[in-house]
Amino acid sequence: MKDDLTIPKTIHVEGIEVPIGSHESKKIVIGADHRGFGYKNSVIEALKYKNYQLIDVGTFSSARCDYPAISNEIGRLVSEDYYYNTVGIGICGSGIGILIPASKYRGVYSARCLTPQEAAASRKHNNTNVLGIGADSVGLETALAIVDIWLTTPFYSSPSDEPYLKRFVQTAKLETAIIKS
Repeated sequence: MKDDLTIPKTIHVEGIEVPIGSHESKKIVIGADHRGFGYKNSVIEALKYKNYQLIDVGTFSSARCDYPAISNEIGRLVSEDYYYNTVGIGICGSGIGILIPASKYRGVYSARCLTPQEAAASRKHNNTNVLGIGADSVGLETALAIVDIWLTTPFYSSPSDEPYLKRFVQTAKLETAIIKS
């Protein structure tokens, strides 16, 4: 992986700018509630070792806290820079709650993944840019594998991926139409 951030390729389809490729050179916004705090620290250590640029939005202790403010920061930061450099990882007990506020932002496409196979599919099929992990649902080793696969699996790597690209564009168009209404 390069030390500098490079702008990934995008393609234009039906008036929609679509980021393609993997998340390997992107900044990662990471956050967790108290139930995901320990996993968050382990994920951060693993990603630092691989030279990812990280933005830790909390929580910073295992004291009980609520996830909405943390999730909001993940969504806001990813939304501001979705097409170029920023993706997010949220960790809570289930991996679901931490995604809900983040998903309210334009351009945020999130998935809770319980296996590396789901992480790969969420990237290849859906072009997700926010990953949810449930600390109560998967072991730490599995969580780290999920993160690694999710970051390295590209979206739209060959013409055989055209159906996924078509569906992503349909989703982005729906999002635009909803925002306009």
